[in-house]
Amino acid sequence: MTTGLLGIATSGLMAFQRNLATTGHNIANVNTEGYSRQKAELTERLPQFTGAGFMGNGVDVASITRSYDDFLNTQVRTSTSTYAGVDAYHRMATQIDNIIADQDTGLSPSLQAFFNAVQGVANDPTSIAARQVMITQGQTLTQTFKTLNGQMDDLRDQMNQGLSSSVDEINTLAGGIAAFNQQIVVSLGQGGGKQPPNDLLDQRNLLLEKLSQQIDTQVVAQDDGSLNVFIGKGQSLVMGATANTLKVQNSAYDSNQKDIALSAGGTGSVLITDSLSGGEIGGLLDFANRVLDPAQNALGRIAVGLATQFNTQHQLGSDLTGQPGVDFFAEPTVSYSGTIFPKSGSTGTVSVNYRDANQLQASDYRLDFDGTSTYTLTRLSDNQVVARNATGDFSGTNSVDGLDIQLTGASSTSSFLIRPTRAAADQIAMNLTDPRQIAAAATPYAGPGDNRNALALAALQTAPKLLNGKASYQDAYTAIVGDVGSLTHAAEINSTAQKNLLDNATQQRDSVSGVNLDEEAANLVKFQQSYQAAAQLITVVNSTFDALIGAVRS
Repeated sequence: MTTGLLGIATSGLMAFQRNLATTGHNIANVNTEGYSRQKAELTERLPQFTGAGFMGNGVDVASITRSYDDFLNTQVRTSTSTYAGVDAYHRMATQIDNIIADQDTGLSPSLQAFFNAVQGVANDPTSIAARQVMITQGQTLTQTFKTLNGQMDDLRDQMNQGLSSSVDEINTLAGGIAAFNQQIVVSLGQGGGKQPPNDLLDQRNLLLEKLSQQIDTQVVAQDDGSLNVFIGKGQSLVMGATANTLKVQNSAYDSNQKDIALSAGGTGSVLITDSLSGGEIGGLLDFANRVLDPAQNALGRIAVGLATQFNTQHQLGSDLTGQPGVDFFAEPTVSYSGTIFPKSGSTGTVSVNYRDANQLQASDYRLDFDGTSTYTLTRLSDNQVVARNATGDFSGTNSVDGLDIQLTGASSTSSFLIRPTRAAADQIAMNLTDPRQIAAAATPYAGPGDNRNALALAALQTAPKLLNGKASYQDAYTAIVGDVGSLTHAAEINSTAQKNLLDNATQQRDSVSGVNLDEEAANLVKFQQSYQAAAQLITVVNSTFDALIGAVRS
């Protein structure tokens, strides 16, 4: 290190040159996403003792630091994860709300048109035209059920695609974070652990922020400068330079339902679906659990109630020729493909039948057998055990929530997912095609002009036949629309609030880390003048040396 006046001048030139370079670096990256403003930290050199005291030796650049606040960045990540979750939830909920609340394509106008046609037959039971209108409106009504159910299935496919896209993004980001961890550890080693690789740290932090858009994360700093990233309930996604991967796989019960598993090298994979929250993934999973599944199950419950109860009343009457009434609708059945799912490795056969549509719940169920003696039926909408048999078996009739459930032949640990109403809206169809078979008359047959059974059929429109005698078909559908609408509205409010919180957190972070061009312009002038002053000092030193040399020569 050069000492004396020349050394002081040289140190100033070097220090202010690095300040100018750092300022220029800030200006160049003013629009770089994730960049944190940097600053050259100056420190005075150790003084030199002389007979007249300690004389200063100039200045050194101690370090290039970045303006970074870990607390504020953690707040931004947390707010990002929360907002991304509620936003994804709101986007999907809005779609289903638009589907079921539509005044033209929803179920309400079809229900009203159908029962208007039933009333038309009651008004003129001998009219073939009125009877044909009733069959046509019945076909329209069943098609509406199928259309609504199909649109909900499309939303489920869209949700599954969203899960797959998010998982792919998470794996890419996790790999990038692990790679940056490795580079940062090496760079810190090169700087003796004291000189931070600021640009690498910024780029890693940006990946963490993007990761939080997909899923909620917990970040733990390590002594070597690396970061460990955890998701869910403490499952490790990134450990130093190693990144685990997520994958979307078919549920152990239903291939149309997707689970998310964490793969950790050669140790296999662990299902973590139920422990995930936040981000796009958390929002999509919440949408399925809180909006889509209940709405589709409730729609199926209406289909079951309408078909079974209308058929029961229709069979009590007589048709135009005096013959007993037959099924008007083709009824949904729980044995239909897409309603009972055995978990891989299960033994035995589950049989489920509708006993009373009035008692049906808009819920799925899980029937578990411990392999020895205990059978447990859990209602998944509230996770309540609704039936347990620890002494016998489930081979007899077990009546629960309007269902008759049996399990026979189970010889080992087994589990079955039962969705009694999920596919019912897709199953309901017309059974009658001949208008003369409409059983408008009562039994015993009193002639073609008898409309007593038609009146009883029309009365079903307002009869409280669902939700344990609390709702008509229209009331039950209105409840679906109301529930989905309330959830969607709450999600909209929550989304707006979380967006404001995210904006505030981002502004606070940027007030510390962001580049201010006015400030940098002022720094340019300051460091330029300082550089020029240091250069002038060298000129003074040079003139002094010239004077000394001239004095010696003379």
